[in-house]
Amino acid sequence: MKTKFLEYYNLFIGGFWIVLFITLWVQFSARATVWESCLFTLCFMTIAFLAATYTSKVLLKRTLLQRKAVRFSMGFIGITLCLALMLVLVVKGFVWLETNGVFPPSALISGTYSTLFREFSGMIPSSLMLLSGFCGLEFFREHALQEKAHLEEQLVFLRNQVNPHMMFNVLNHIHILMQKNVDLASELLIRFSDILRYQLYECNQDLVLLEKEVKYIQDVIEVEKLRWGNELNVDCQWEVENGKKRITPFVLISFIENAFKHVSRLPSEKGYVNMAIRQRKDVFTLMVENSKTTEPPRKKGGRIGIAPYDQTFVYRVSRQASAQCSYNRYGVQGQSGN
Repeated sequence: MKTKFLEYYNLFIGGFWIVLFITLWVQFSARATVWESCLFTLCFMTIAFLAATYTSKVLLKRTLLQRKAVRFSMGFIGITLCLALMLVLVVKGFVWLETNGVFPPSALISGTYSTLFREFSGMIPSSLMLLSGFCGLEFFREHALQEKAHLEEQLVFLRNQVNPHMMFNVLNHIHILMQKNVDLASELLIRFSDILRYQLYECNQDLVLLEKEVKYIQDVIEVEKLRWGNELNVDCQWEVENGKKRITPFVLISFIENAFKHVSRLPSEKGYVNMAIRQRKDVFTLMVENSKTTEPPRKKGGRIGIAPYDQTFVYRVSRQASAQCSYNRYGVQGQSGN
């Protein structure tokens, strides 16, 4: 939802001003001539647009950067009063124009208060509602942008962790296999070269094809299966309807690595890793389960990945995929805006 809001924010704001202009013009045109109603509406809209734009785009952003709420409150009250006064002056100006014969007498300004103060007081609530609405929308937009930037920073940090972590583990195992089983080491090296090719050349964009990301995950799983051999049972289910969907690269691999890294290694029983990948329309689901050791987890820092718990990851695939994850004891869930 937030992604759609950010994508169509300017279109929404522009549409709002257009609809407001047409609404006011239709309302005023029933009370006066076409030219007078058009000019009256244009004056109202110009003043309101300038006040709302300055308050939301300049004053609010400056407040968010400087964190001075008191200054913003004073400025907001001042602009609200100025806007109300300017609108009243527009009404008084058209009264003067009709009185002096520039425009014929009409019902456009009938019913206005006789004194400037009463008209000014009656215009303040409308000005306050207009400016509050635009400031609220702009504040929500800035919050969504900061949240998106924070998630992108987390994803970049995760990518920087994934690459050396995977490389270290595989190369270390290849080194061991070269002394025991050259054929298996060669097969593992070929698999690993495909993984590196994907990491170095195919994931430099914000979004990649789902089929390529799934192929990358499959290669990683095959490498892990070669490393573990008969010590581990690995069961995978793949159900992907449309591999041409796009997804953020490397957003899933940590869950796979986490399952293999924390799988149980008890000599009395054989460990297992079960996973299922399903894609239905715009929803991509990754479910990972591994056998867990009865030994308490280590408390040392510096580890890469996620805590060793069962994981369920739900990712909504879209053209504007930006993953949002929440971590808890029982699993991981996340989705991206459409």
